[in-house]
Amino acid sequence: MNTRIKKIILMLSIVLSISLTACAAPLTDSDFVGKWQSTKLSTPLFLHGNGEWEIKTGDDTVLQYGVWRYENHKFIWTVKIDNSFQHDANEVLAFSRREFQLREGDGSVTTFMKLD
Repeated sequence: MNTRIKKIILMLSIVLSISLTACAAPLTDSDFVGKWQSTKLSTPLFLHGNGEWEIKTGDDTVLQYGVWRYENHKFIWTVKIDNSFQHDANEVLAFSRREFQLREGDGSVTTFMKLD
């Protein structure tokens, strides 16, 4: 194959790749619903479709809970501490159906792996 044809094929491949990436459906809350294991927790995290989250032990004891939402490429956790609500917004760095990564406030990255 001559060089010109190779260049044309390469350029078409790049354009097609960019087009397919741009056509990917945007993330929604429902993409995150499920049972997840975090690199920072030893117990599973449950993200429910009604916007609630829970961290539970193996015997279903709830250790912590709150509400969550996905908005503008950020995952926003809300928890009530004393009589006030605390919000923690983390940038979503990567997402696939089985794993996602968040940038924490301290700059570290937490990875969540799907368990169900």
